[in-house]
Amino acid sequence: MKEKLLHYIWQFKKFNTLDLYTNDGKKVEIIQAGTYNTNEGPDFIFAKLKIDDIEWNGNVEIHVKSSDWFKHKHDLNNYYKNIILHVVYEIDDNNDRIRNLSFPVLELKSYISNEIYNNYEFLDHQTFKFIPCENLIDNSLICDIFSFSENLYLDKLKNKCERIYEILKRKKNDWEATLTTVLGYTLGLKINAYAFEYIFLYLDYGIIRKISKNLFQTESLLFGTTHKLENSVDKYPQDLYKEFKFLQSKFNLPEKITDVKYLRLRPSNFPTIRLSQLANIISTYQNLFSYIIGIKSVNQYYRLLDDVKASGYWNDHYVFDKKTSSTFEKKLSNSQKDLLILNAFLPIKYAYSLSIGKPMEEENFEILSEIKAENNAIIKSYNQLGIKINSALDSQAFLYLYKNKCLKKQCLSCKIGYKILK
Repeated sequence: MKEKLLHYIWQFKKFNTLDLYTNDGKKVEIIQAGTYNTNEGPDFIFAKLKIDDIEWNGNVEIHVKSSDWFKHKHDLNNYYKNIILHVVYEIDDNNDRIRNLSFPVLELKSYISNEIYNNYEFLDHQTFKFIPCENLIDNSLICDIFSFSENLYLDKLKNKCERIYEILKRKKNDWEATLTTVLGYTLGLKINAYAFEYIFLYLDYGIIRKISKNLFQTESLLFGTTHKLENSVDKYPQDLYKEFKFLQSKFNLPEKITDVKYLRLRPSNFPTIRLSQLANIISTYQNLFSYIIGIKSVNQYYRLLDDVKASGYWNDHYVFDKKTSSTFEKKLSNSQKDLLILNAFLPIKYAYSLSIGKPMEEENFEILSEIKAENNAIIKSYNQLGIKINSALDSQAFLYLYKNKCLKKQCLSCKIGYKILK
């Protein structure tokens, strides 16, 4: 028996809840199992129980063995003062030590069916290539995929909101600065996400506001903080360097503050192209946050991004001082537009809506349903299992599921895993 399985069994009452009795013969009725606590302290808080006709409100701690209470030194920790019940799989302690505690102990061993334990063991020990339940999954487990996707996507959004609020605090409640920081992180992709984000976390956004109407100055700021331009040959990077030195003197800016990476990136995703496109967005829309708050359709987002492109120098360059044989404008592709909508605009808008007490969940679902599903190896693997990923709502949800549940074998907190166990 594993403790995380006991948490699941208690939370969802997956045991015989009739005729429950504690170690000292007191009858237990579960009114509310409590809220699962992922922070320090008891496993379940705000539980409500009736023990021998007396109603108790407090916390519940769960262990595999009763002796774990002392092994984990909970008796010496103030977090565990308000325990109303100690739930264990089996009692392995002597009665004298248990009687000295201020709360009763409930042993679940005889109340749990072997079936749920065997199902969990089978699922937990599956050998798999993609996800743990790949050999067990069928359409009956995901019959309401839209509802399943909605719930998963909301979990993902709430996680993103936590990071957005952290940035908002650092930017002194400046939503425009926060949006630009999130845009930087998104355009940086996995390789340069943190480097791009750091530019805007580090710099005073007031400086960016002052120069944002001038595209060249905006570019010089972004390139000057990420590249060494002083030894460049071409006129464009030389001019960028001169402009950056001017800004550096005027605003007391540091030298290059972060490094960007090129390894394992396609040329179209090189940080040079992305930084120039980002400068274009900043320069074109000085009040971008206010603009996206008013957007109501996915086509409005697309129109916003249709004209975003890197500066003319990058038409025949991917890196400084090295010309390419082909010439074309480096505009955002459709998939890149979707990336910005999914990972920057919608999360920022949702975070703002939560902050003013008017969550825009339905609007997000509607827009996501109109965007094509992402096309990558993970989504293809889900499709091969018979799970039809129809839109960005589904793909966003299942990418989150894969990263946060499947890879970590968190089957007990997944609705599909829940149904398999059931």
